[in-house]
Amino acid sequence: MQTYTTLFGRLLIFVMVLLPALPAVFAQDETLEEIKYKEDYDRLQRIAPVTQPVKRAGLLLTFYKERPDLDPKLRTYADNLFARDLETLMKQDNTTALKGLCERAVKMRPKFGEAYFFYGVALRKEKKLEEALDAFAKSYVITGHPLRKKAKELLDSTYRSYNKGSLIGQDRFIKKAVQDLK
Repeated sequence: MQTYTTLFGRLLIFVMVLLPALPAVFAQDETLEEIKYKEDYDRLQRIAPVTQPVKRAGLLLTFYKERPDLDPKLRTYADNLFARDLETLMKQDNTTALKGLCERAVKMRPKFGEAYFFYGVALRKEKKLEEALDAFAKSYVITGHPLRKKAKELLDSTYRSYNKGSLIGQDRFIKKAVQDLK
């Protein structure tokens, strides 16, 4: 009987020691992907409250550079913040900052439709119509971003002013954009 009591006592002590340690064991099962997601999310939450558009856009570009394999949900969130900053700069008529940020963005992410859109806006304001047409065409052929329709509208209106009111020949800009983005 005493051996059962001793065995039961040892088992009870083992369970009492092991039970509090169980959450730590399961916490270690968290995957590297989940850890990266949380870190990236936290970092975006620190960037989001920055109110100066140039500063926040710069922080987002650094974030894009350091995390090229960003989770798609977080990338969408970051893209929306970045596009909002570019829109603010466009409304403030800060063409220099707008153009510079867009150039950096498309070098890092060659298929960033919103960046091409605002880059085209900046170039159009500088009266660099051919370059603006290239940017609008690239923004238009990149699918899945909210400014695609607006890019087509600006591509059409810019091409009309470039080509004496006609859209004949515009397709060469679109074909070139498709080729450049392959």
